[in-house]
Amino acid sequence: MSDTIPAGWYPAPHAGNELRYWDGTAWHAAPAYLPAGTPGAPGIPSSSPAGPVLPPYASAPGAPNGYPPYSGGSLPPSRPVALGVTALSLGIAAIVLGWIPFLGFVIALAGAVFGAIALVRRQPKPLALTGTILSGVGLVLACLMTFSVLSFVWNPPTDDYSYDSGDDHGSAPEDPGSPAAPELEPYAPETGPGSIDEPLSLPYVRETASGTEYTAEVRIVDEDATEEVLSWSSLNGGGTDGYRYVLVEMTVTSTDSLGLPASFPTYDLSLATVDGGVYPYAFVVPNDDTTLLRDAGTIAEGESATGIVAYLVPEDATEFLLTDLASYYAF
Repeated sequence: MSDTIPAGWYPAPHAGNELRYWDGTAWHAAPAYLPAGTPGAPGIPSSSPAGPVLPPYASAPGAPNGYPPYSGGSLPPSRPVALGVTALSLGIAAIVLGWIPFLGFVIALAGAVFGAIALVRRQPKPLALTGTILSGVGLVLACLMTFSVLSFVWNPPTDDYSYDSGDDHGSAPEDPGSPAAPELEPYAPETGPGSIDEPLSLPYVRETASGTEYTAEVRIVDEDATEEVLSWSSLNGGGTDGYRYVLVEMTVTSTDSLGLPASFPTYDLSLATVDGGVYPYAFVVPNDDTTLLRDAGTIAEGESATGIVAYLVPEDATEFLLTDLASYYAF
């Protein structure tokens, strides 16, 4: 553009006919909006006293023909972003609230729908795409949580502690078929010391590769304590048909320098019968007056703890022995 054209706002041919400021010698980058009172701005005619009269652009020396002068008017509207922002907001909410059943599912589904609509309507892609992805992740999380809740509702846990012919769990089987406490196969010697015919004498001494862990004095308190054990708690009645409880008292003395849980003998020692049956300890719920050995805590070296251990054996079982599977012991 020739320097004979006075300074002012003109369509710039090198910038796609965009309205820019000519200072008489060079073009300037266009601002985000036209300053108020600028000739050619909306509401200000080119012949307005607010500025010099603008010559027709097509007649400016050196200007290409066919370009009409800027006639003013509003600038093009900004690109809509509402759907994209909504999709992004719902996507974030879906991640945060996806662990809440049903609510998280609804929010995530709405976010995915808004994100898809925003993409179809060509709203800002980063907003719409990010919102859609977050909503999808939230939807997966919400589906897992919702499915878990529905599964819990459809398949509630059952109480298998006891049988009651009046409840929905059915009645107890007439013949349990196998002991409530499974029989074990000891590898004790068949003859000689430690066998059924020649049981060892108590106290029981627990030996390990590093030395002695504890000693245990054991005696039978009650060979048929079923009524007493059932009186402690109704939970003790499960699987007792055809079997009875035997209560054994153990006094355990720790010989371990690091201390020893008093419950160890309940795992090491089982009740046996002379016909070769072996029965591990039975889990029972005690009353307030009974101390079970497993609840006696940890005992330091040289200290002792006394508690009850319950065993569930067949009703016709007699002549009891104690065994650690490697040997039998006589009471």
